[in-house]
Amino acid sequence: LYDGGIVTRVDAVSLGVMVNRDAVRFYDEGEDFWPKRYAIWGRLVAMQPGQIGYCIIDSQAIGRFMPPVFPGVRADTLPELARALGLDEQRFMQTLTAYNEACRVGTFDHTVLDDCHTEGLAPPKTHWARPIDRPPYYGYALRPGITFTYLGLKTDAEARVYFGGAPSENLFVAGEMMAGNVLGQGYTAGVGMSIGTAFGRIAGTQAARAAGKEAAHALA
Repeated sequence: LYDGGIVTRVDAVSLGVMVNRDAVRFYDEGEDFWPKRYAIWGRLVAMQPGQIGYCIIDSQAIGRFMPPVFPGVRADTLPELARALGLDEQRFMQTLTAYNEACRVGTFDHTVLDDCHTEGLAPPKTHWARPIDRPPYYGYALRPGITFTYLGLKTDAEARVYFGGAPSENLFVAGEMMAGNVLGQGYTAGVGMSIGTAFGRIAGTQAARAAGKEAAHALA
């Protein structure tokens, strides 16, 4: 199982912990809401050994996230889960034990930035931190995938495609072909659709106008 895009995306990261191939945590899983962070996790996983990470949750998380196409690995104990994922059992248990002991559970609420956090743990988990201690346990292997492109065809506010520094009179662009993401870093859910919607309307209007001009010219 690998996270290969929207269909196979694993949305449970903020509900558990993420470890790398060495069974070590490497970032704050509760930094912010998942729709604001899933693209950032792709970069984080890409920086880990073997470009792979493992999302670890327990039964408390089930039903709180969109289930991926593939079910992941299920085990009745944490050592069993470590072995099933091919991770070092001793290091895995050290990581999970340290995390569980550091959890300071307040009022858990996955719809807000709640007060459930860790203390004395590096990296910390700043929200939604609860001990992973209720079987069964689940592990999802994640790899980085391509969600969008940052660059595309050169265009302008009228969605015209540029050739040799000059705008085309009859070729317009919208959506992923112009830029899947206009943010300098990271990604906010819906940005690509917003770009497609806004510039799709602009491009369509401009294309219709250009077609009208060509039709009028042909009749002249």
